Amino acid sequence: MIYEFIAVRMLQRFYGSSLEVWSAEISVCLLGLAAGYSLGGMLADRYRSWLPLGIVLIIAGITACFMEPIVVRVADRIAQNEMMRWWEPLVASAAATLAPLLALGTVMPQAIRLAVTRIEKLGAGAGRIAALSTIGSICGTLATSTLFVQWGVRESLYATCGVLIAGGILIMIVHFATRRMAAAITSASAMLLFAQAVPAQTIYEDYSAYHHILVHDEDGKRVLYFDSSPQTTMNTADTSTGGFEYTDFFYTPLVLNPTMKSVLFVGLGGGTGPKAFLKHFPDMKIEVSEIDPAVVKVAKKYFEVPEVSRLRIVTIDGRTFIQRSKQTYGAIIMDAYASGPNGAYLPYHLATEEFFNAAKERLENGGCLVYNVMGEYGGSNDKIVRGMVKTLEAVFQHVYVFQAESSWNTVFIAQKIDHTKLAANGTVEGKVWPEGPWLAHPANLSDLAAKLIAQDKKFPADFVKRLTQFSAASSAPRDGTLYTDNNAPVDIAQGR
Repeated sequence: MIYEFIAVRMLQRFYGSSLEVWSAEISVCLLGLAAGYSLGGMLADRYRSWLPLGIVLIIAGITACFMEPIVVRVADRIAQNEMMRWWEPLVASAAATLAPLLALGTVMPQAIRLAVTRIEKLGAGAGRIAALSTIGSICGTLATSTLFVQWGVRESLYATCGVLIAGGILIMIVHFATRRMAAAITSASAMLLFAQAVPAQTIYEDYSAYHHILVHDEDGKRVLYFDSSPQTTMNTADTSTGGFEYTDFFYTPLVLNPTMKSVLFVGLGGGTGPKAFLKHFPDMKIEVSEIDPAVVKVAKKYFEVPEVSRLRIVTIDGRTFIQRSKQTYGAIIMDAYASGPNGAYLPYHLATEEFFNAAKERLENGGCLVYNVMGEYGGSNDKIVRGMVKTLEAVFQHVYVFQAESSWNTVFIAQKIDHTKLAANGTVEGKVWPEGPWLAHPANLSDLAAKLIAQDKKFPADFVKRLTQFSAASSAPRDGTLYTDNNAPVDIAQGR
């Protein structure tokens, strides 16, 4: 089970957290185990020895050591289009994990053959081994989240490989020392460690592949819920208003660069941000990456997200889209969440240094990454807020951190400034603010916003005040965790 979770973690870097990734890895897992069971049965009948069991465990450990470079190389080689083809994660998964899973699949038949010495006890022996296999899979599943949080993905992989290799070597040593001792010690332990398990008024309610989606009309507002978490509010009297307070901060990139003409939203929800930008900025081109097609349908039908030429919605994971897109944007606005037993959480692959570097490449010089985090410094999800500060500052030149007053949302504004591509006067294309991006930091953003409003720029009613709501994380020690693809437990530990 640990191999399966690790493989998905690595595949998500290139193919996102879509169901295709899980279905691909589960399919490869089942295929590997099926082939392994067949091969293991032949080995058991031919040899009935502990030696082949030790060898296959060593093979399972060694071949898995190369899982990450295989995923990276295969994903890079077959990624040719903006849209992911259905078979890509399947090919990458098979290349990276089929061999170690096949080797592990041979364990069960060999263990049964070694454990059962009397034919009349075959059923009982096979039952005990199957039970130990299932218990081992449960232990592996529960241990995986702990390993990811404490060690990281890469370290968890290498530790698992090391245990497999050490177990195989131990079996071989015991085999050559005394066969009886090998039978007593390793029959149960091999299966426990290495076995795999086969794996208000309701307007709308349904299940999608990712969420339980619920739309309520309550007190003059329409509210979109994913599972038990509210995602979007909309005034039924004025469908372009009514969003949560934190969405006001989505306008901040327009203060830092009033001339921006394009924006990418990662996560659609009820479309509060895209609708407002369409209404107030007639020259703006808006793209949206939304992983769940059911959410797109609900947003259009119940939250009046229009179908117009200036708005393009792509049904794809946000990271996959950003890594494959050739476009650049004045702003990328991240408001993508998944749902878990403790409520909404950040998808891990959208909160790492590697992802932020990819997003930075898709930003214009002077453009901003806006990131909404459900948490607050010193309160709920404090560790995640601290980690996001450290990780964003490792990638972007300037990072501002704001705190909503009516909710525990923290919003990060991270600006890209490539000094090597600035004009001689330190501007982009020789244009100073507001004809170009603002590049002098730290900036008094509320004063800049007031100047733009005086020029009849459209911003939310309390926007100037919002830009004074700095989070305590802005001036706090940078003691958070640097989130990387190897270790970013934002979707496992709630960080309280």
